[in-house]
Amino acid sequence: MPITLRPLTRDDIPAWAKVLAEAEAVDRTGEHYNEADLAEEMDNPEIEVGKDIVGAFDDGAMVGYCSVLPRGEGEGLYKVHVEGSVVPTRRGEGIGTLLCDAMVARAEAAYAERGSALPLKLMSTGKSDNSAQAGLFERAGFTAERWNFVMRTSLDDLPEAQPLPEGYAFRPYDDTLAEPMLAAHNAAFTDYHPNFTPWTETTWRQWVTESRNFRPALSYVVVVEGTDEIVGYVQSNEFDAYFEATGRREAYVAKVGVLAEHRGRGIAAALLGHCLVAYREAGFDEASLDVDSENPTGALGVYERAGFGVESRWTNYQRLSTPAR
Repeated sequence: MPITLRPLTRDDIPAWAKVLAEAEAVDRTGEHYNEADLAEEMDNPEIEVGKDIVGAFDDGAMVGYCSVLPRGEGEGLYKVHVEGSVVPTRRGEGIGTLLCDAMVARAEAAYAERGSALPLKLMSTGKSDNSAQAGLFERAGFTAERWNFVMRTSLDDLPEAQPLPEGYAFRPYDDTLAEPMLAAHNAAFTDYHPNFTPWTETTWRQWVTESRNFRPALSYVVVVEGTDEIVGYVQSNEFDAYFEATGRREAYVAKVGVLAEHRGRGIAAALLGHCLVAYREAGFDEASLDVDSENPTGALGVYERAGFGVESRWTNYQRLSTPAR
């Protein structure tokens, strides 16, 4: 039978989770999702269920998917993140091309629906050693733009944590810090990080404060001593699906940053070391994060000195266009 495409509904979540698990077992992305994670994806107010997540089916069996996530305006562009996968046993049959074409078409339609006057930028990410995916993106008009490293460390034997410089203090996260941490994150990344789209209150609630994966007790800020001024922060997550797949508890450093005027003083190193000790004391086995390979703040060196090593290299793909309206 021919492959058919249709939007996914909540009833498709078990099949979607199965597709992702089968793909990870071969691609070794280290990314694991359970059904609760995918339900959270469908709760995302930035997407439209019934349009933005599409499955490929063969005689009723799901064999692949693609999704579209409009991110909004930033850096003079309207940005849309796209992704997808095909189960390994059905690759090489043209299903990926079919999904990619549908993904691009839906991204362009979502862009048109939002009425932005800015050019459209489609963005996606894949492991750099996945040559088949790279070829698919290239044929669809995407080019490699930047590279990221996923880094990991065991918490068994940590380097000695460094103290904060004089004049600064740690503060554990609490609900009163939600908005100040959001403001600090946007300020810390807007000044240098390519492809950064500022977070809104809506996206911050969805993926931070109200996310099932957020671990507020393992998140911290650094303030100017005696004030409420946030100059650095770490926001931590834990993914149940990772433990279910590996048997190990992973603390994920979802967001870490220091405001530009306070960089170069050892705040990031002290903050990260403080968090790693907290992770270990809370019973975690390892920690991970990702970093732009060309990050100009010296973040890669900070992470290496904290004990992190590069686990995998990822390519950021882009496609720039201004579709006809």
